[in-house]
Amino acid sequence: MAEFGELCDDFRGLGVYIAALSVDPQEQSERVRRQYELPFPILCDTEKKVVQAWGLFNAEEKGGIAVPAVVLLGRDHCIRMMMIEGVATRVRAADLLAFLRSHPVPASSADDMPSNPQRQRVIVPWLVDFGRAVWNSIFRL
Repeated sequence: MAEFGELCDDFRGLGVYIAALSVDPQEQSERVRRQYELPFPILCDTEKKVVQAWGLFNAEEKGGIAVPAVVLLGRDHCIRMMMIEGVATRVRAADLLAFLRSHPVPASSADDMPSNPQRQRVIVPWLVDFGRAVWNSIFRL
């Protein structure tokens, strides 16, 4: 999250505004925001309604936590891109920024190209990240 804070102005320059979503109480989220000096808000979903609706809820861990993910919304508040992350790797803010510079996210469904309305893009992990994920799954303690 700290890396997204460092590049927050670069994302804003592309029309992308950052907010974090947590299932933690507001006081705990605010402590985290101050600790990492994040220039964006942490929204609190203590009732876990949003993370459940978006398929980002892990009921198996610690009484229910949010799955790490990056979600980009258009101006119409519709999800334009979602990257569900794992424990082994996370989407690097710099990589996402580079991707968005070369592949802008549509602001609304009306901005999608009519010839391909279901257009999807895949971000392939770096080979080192893939290797680290395999290593972690084999030698997990």
